[in-house]
Amino acid sequence: MSANKMTSAQIRDSFIHFFESKGHTFVRSAPVVPQDDPTLMFINAGMNQFKAIFLGDNPKGLKRACNSQKCIRVSGKHNDLDEVGRDTYHHTFFEMLGNWSFGDYYKEEAITWAWELLTEVWHLDKNRLFVSVFKDDDEAAAIWSRVSGLPDNRIMRFDEDSNFWEMGDTGPCGPCSEIHYDRGDIATQEATFADPVLGVNGTNDRYIEIWNNVFMQYERISTGELVPLKAKNVDTGMGFERVCAILQGVKSNYDTDVFSPIIQKIAEWSGVPYDQGPDGTPHRVIADHLRSISFAIADGALPSNEGRGYVLRRILRRASRFARLLGQTEPFISRLVPVLAQTVGDAFPEIKERQAFVAEVIHAEEDRFIRTLDAGLDRFDKIVAELGSAKIIPGDRVFALYDTYGFPPDLTRLLAEEKGLSTDEAGFEKSMQEQKSRARAAQKQSVNTMASEGWTTFSEVSTRFVGYDLPSCETKITRYREDKGVLSIVLETTPFYAEMGGQVGDKGTLVSKQIEIQIFDVIKVNDTIIHRGKISKGTLDESSMSAVFSASVNEELRLHLRRNHSATHLLHGALRQVLGDHVVQHGSRVAPEDLRFDFSHFSALTPEQLIQVENLVNEQVMQCLPVCTELMKLEDAKASGAIALFGEKYEEDVRMVSMSSFSKELCGGLHVSNSGQIGLFKITSESSVSAGVRRIEAVTGMGSLELLRQDSLVLSSLRDKLRCKNEMIVGRIDAAFESAKELEKNLQSAKLELSMAAAQEILTDATLIEGVSVFAKELQFEEEKFKNLLDGVQAKLDESSVAFLFNRVGDSGSIAVVASKGVQQKGLKAGDLVKQLAELAGGKGGGRPDRAQAGTRELDKMATAVSAVHDLVKEKLTK
Repeated sequence: MSANKMTSAQIRDSFIHFFESKGHTFVRSAPVVPQDDPTLMFINAGMNQFKAIFLGDNPKGLKRACNSQKCIRVSGKHNDLDEVGRDTYHHTFFEMLGNWSFGDYYKEEAITWAWELLTEVWHLDKNRLFVSVFKDDDEAAAIWSRVSGLPDNRIMRFDEDSNFWEMGDTGPCGPCSEIHYDRGDIATQEATFADPVLGVNGTNDRYIEIWNNVFMQYERISTGELVPLKAKNVDTGMGFERVCAILQGVKSNYDTDVFSPIIQKIAEWSGVPYDQGPDGTPHRVIADHLRSISFAIADGALPSNEGRGYVLRRILRRASRFARLLGQTEPFISRLVPVLAQTVGDAFPEIKERQAFVAEVIHAEEDRFIRTLDAGLDRFDKIVAELGSAKIIPGDRVFALYDTYGFPPDLTRLLAEEKGLSTDEAGFEKSMQEQKSRARAAQKQSVNTMASEGWTTFSEVSTRFVGYDLPSCETKITRYREDKGVLSIVLETTPFYAEMGGQVGDKGTLVSKQIEIQIFDVIKVNDTIIHRGKISKGTLDESSMSAVFSASVNEELRLHLRRNHSATHLLHGALRQVLGDHVVQHGSRVAPEDLRFDFSHFSALTPEQLIQVENLVNEQVMQCLPVCTELMKLEDAKASGAIALFGEKYEEDVRMVSMSSFSKELCGGLHVSNSGQIGLFKITSESSVSAGVRRIEAVTGMGSLELLRQDSLVLSSLRDKLRCKNEMIVGRIDAAFESAKELEKNLQSAKLELSMAAAQEILTDATLIEGVSVFAKELQFEEEKFKNLLDGVQAKLDESSVAFLFNRVGDSGSIAVVASKGVQQKGLKAGDLVKQLAELAGGKGGGRPDRAQAGTRELDKMATAVSAVHDLVKEKLTK
């Protein structure tokens, strides 16, 4: 099959098979929601899942790898959101084809194989290919010249900005070599390709970068110095959508079969034909955003107002706005999910498996936004009208649209651009600062195990976990560091389970002859287990830390963890039986004292359903089912009916935990040996987490007993107070509530009668101004009585009257205005009147047109406000 006839699926497969033939191991794409790197919003490059290996932490001994990685770039440094749909090649979601060497081959093989794949397998025209190298990388330039035969003027040198790759301010880095493809007229090539602006690495999209080979040989440390890595590595990335466009002979990524089935359905269902120019922007935006939203949800993210959930909500609402431009006033994006699943389901089966849930989440989010969209658009139009000749929408107004109507700033910017306006982004950021600060504070901080700085290293041995079988062992420290009294420690062998899969980390001790360390947390970053602890005895130095240690887990806490973890598996099975197979775990927290389980479902469970679930779990507990653990191949485990966790990335060899046929799950956590060890299972609450996700909290074992004991004490206390049997308590309480409601009703009626009587006395001696009866009174009432008086005044006031009441209590004062409907129609609105009088009295306030109130502590100014009443009324009536 010729290259230009290849489908996108065939292109992806041919890349993977080519590198497998060169000794590479195919590694499945990691979930686009990072599982072990809280510093990342989304996976944005193929190398993310290999970060630890590049710095020497390679317990599996992987030498060569290849894959197609799902990526999302919508925030921070890699933010393409505004470009998406306007050009032919920017995307929020894309696939990154990549091949890697971890201390194995280097520049010679990487360059040779890149050229072989492009020109001999895919048959790209050599005359359209250009190569860029780092300005000082003579080695790479020489290899390219020898391998490709390209002339020197098409092996181009660039500085650090273009051809030196760095992960961040610190971390692994190195020179890179990019491969560019010329999509233009080769006859005019000589005049343009070397131009610093319009040529290669310029702004002209005639020359498009398709592949970047990074030769990772350094680590950038905090001083800015480059330190050579112990092993030289290769990290490459090829834009899948871009190479599909080239191989399929089309000018736009959106014209490839990656997007065309989706765009065709958008045109068909909306009735708006697709245009490859500006009029097709809505189709392209929706097609792109559908992919990023769907993959993110399938991998465990959900729309929300914080962090990655907020980014997801922004993308979805941007897509919804473009659907409105196609005339769609009902949820539209969710209808396209099955089309996406059909196009990519073979390569990424999670989209097929979870398409119903993904579609439901998108539908619910769309529906919620559509209900507020029209009101938000009306408010936007009013804001624009208020601008007058100004061309910038103030940041606080942008924030108000976000806060009240859920308009992301990108959406407001889009609306503004349609009217030739811009937005004050700095002002919006200022208004958002408080929320951003909260989000940052809530974000889990990671321990930077990747950088070499600050660590004392004894050996490079990878940690061996023995905690499934042993609660303690002898071990040695391979590296450690201290920060503000907290030690971070890596061990040769450990019985400590690191926080994973919702189960919190173990606690325990590290003890040697010289020093004792209390371990209070254990976490896993990439493949490294970090023990965090504090010294309880001895002195910290290299001698004390290089000794042989006894590592012991707190077995009592671990038993509680085992009970609660096994209970979450039974709970999952029970929920699927009661609610249906759409139930999928969306997260959990397994702690010694209780458990929390999040799952996909779109409505609250009824009391009857909760009882069913609770009964099913306890039935399995009482059957004392053996808890079996088997190591097996991933596909075999799935074929046997094992449930995989939402968004989790699994190796080819997995651990399946089963309790008879009731529960089979892939799980790396700790469990009881027999379900009977769980003890009583008791649900404590059921609630909503977000659209489409519910949460159950529960206790087991002694926790259940303690809960029942507390409930029993409450019941006993109520029984004693009400002097009745247990079965009569609810009836007695209901009767007491009804009696209290009746008494409250009578009390309010009596208060109203008293207030009306008081109002009758106050509403005398009116001053008639332009046919309006004006009452102005100075009073000294307690606050509660003054409120009741206002109720009475409002009830007694006739249709052409307005009352001004000035009340003093201690060192504070109140101004209240009550206006009848008749005087409101003449322009006397209580809210406006009280605001002006409050300013005279040194206070603030406002309210409705019929009734408003203000407060002040400057009592000496109250007289000024009183004397201004008649003139203020005359002014309003005259106007």
